This record gives sequence, structure tokens and C-alpha cells, in this order.
Amino acid sequence: MKKSFTRGKIIVFLFVAAALALTAAVQAGTGYEYSRGELNGNSGLAIFRAADYGYHNGLCIYIDGISIITLARGEGYRAIVRPGHHVLKVLNTPSPYGKTYFTERPLHLAAGQNYSLTAIWDVEAITLEDGGYQYHGFYR
Repeated sequence: MKKSFTRGKIIVFLFVAAALALTAAVQAGTGYEYSRGELNGNSGLAIFRAADYGYHNGLCIYIDGISIITLARGEGYRAIVRPGHHVLKVLNTPSPYGKTYFTERPLHLAAGQNYSLTAIWDVEAITLEDGGYQYHGFYR
């Protein structure tokens, strides 16, 4: 009986060690950049919400006039986009003060490059800043 109890401990220990090793490998890296192999000549785009963007506000994202997604608190968006000229439009929903504010930004995406933007909401405007940060939320 003692031998099976020891075997059980060893099996559980090996399972936990494998799970920890797999988790460490998956979380390595910046978390939002695609590799050149994944891009295949396209561009990578990541859009984040600032931490203080707003609790009840969603961030609607449009690329070239096409509605892509609405991000809730703690979410980010990541996609592979064709290189070239695009227009990125973000707006706040629902509008907390009776008027919907939006920001349009022209983007020129180069092949094989990753781009990241952070949306920051002020009472009267939404700004998009270049660069991102180590993202620990959910991608949609």
C-alpha cells in the first residue's frame, strides 16, 4: 500500500510540474506581437483600453468604416491586417454625457510590422496613443 501511495504522489507531482512548465512557455513574450511567420507579409495590430478608460464604457472599434468589435473593461483586440493605408475609428459607447465622441486616425501599416495603440478616454475626447503595454486581460 505504501508503494501505490508514493506512486500517486509522483504522478501528481509530474502533472503539476508539466502544467507549470506549459504555463510559463505560453506566457513568455510581450503578449501582443505576432511573429513574422504568423504575419506572412501582413501587419499585426493590437488595441488596448487604458486602465482608467471607464467602468461602464465600451470602446467600439471600426477599421475602414467596418464595425469590428466593442471592448469591455479588461479586454484588448489583436488582429492581422493587410498592409497599406487604413482609417481606424474608435468611439465611446454608451455615451455617458449624451454625446458620442469618436476619434479617427489614419494608419499606414507596413508589411511584417506590429503596431499597438492604447485608447485613453477623457470626458470630452478619446485619444489613441502609440505603443501598448504588457497586456494581462482578454483578447477578443
